[in-house]
Amino acid sequence: MKTFFVEQSKRNGILKKKIIQNQNKIVINANLKKMKVEKKEKIVKKIKEILIKEKCKQIVLEKELKNDKELVNLLYGYNINICSPKWLFKQLTNDIIEEVLKEKKKEESEISICVNNIDTISEKFILKFAKEFRNMKIITNHIEKFKKMEFFLFEKEGILISVNNNKKKSLSKSNLILNIDFPKELLNQFIIYDNANIISWEDDIKILKKRFNGKIIFECNYIFLEKNEVSVFIEENELKNYDVRDICQVLNNIPKGILEI
Repeated sequence: MKTFFVEQSKRNGILKKKIIQNQNKIVINANLKKMKVEKKEKIVKKIKEILIKEKCKQIVLEKELKNDKELVNLLYGYNINICSPKWLFKQLTNDIIEEVLKEKKKEESEISICVNNIDTISEKFILKFAKEFRNMKIITNHIEKFKKMEFFLFEKEGILISVNNNKKKSLSKSNLILNIDFPKELLNQFIIYDNANIISWEDDIKILKKRFNGKIIFECNYIFLEKNEVSVFIEENELKNYDVRDICQVLNNIPKGILEI
């Protein structure tokens, strides 16, 4: 699968061409806010031509372009699929975790998963991580819902996991936390390890604990997919002591000049 990231140039008017293709990126070199629908449609046609040439069916829009309803409607009108960064973020959870762990192996690590409701994607990752990590904890308000999974893993796979909801102890020593669907109000009811790495499928997650000095990863801003090489740029948030370059590159094969935050 190949996905183009579409962004608007911050150097409007300097370059003559309105559409510039650069590796896995399409740059719109024009001020769309002042542009009439007819001219926007010409840009969309050019994007369509690039996608056909590259045998690509989907794009990811930067936030500014995603808020342009006229542009979005034109893209859909030309059967261009606008892919959700959040969906891709979920699919790339495993790669992001491996980058966070650095040299440490999963079989030597522990993971805590905060989840109340289970769907196909979350179930896939829970079962996968139960087999790969040395220790896995499921933190949930619906303990009875996950007891069947706990029983299945023990009886069929010989894997012992922990299912609990202890707000004082569950996350107090967890270095790696995958937050599937806990809102920030619920997550902050737990005592969280000061230097925890939190990968959150929920947006707008902030730990209110004053001593918290960990990292929260919750959104893919730049996404490039080509030839099974996956690179993700995580959007920088306002949390203190968070360096986006610590964890932005999931795999290493990125052409120079693409690293833009």
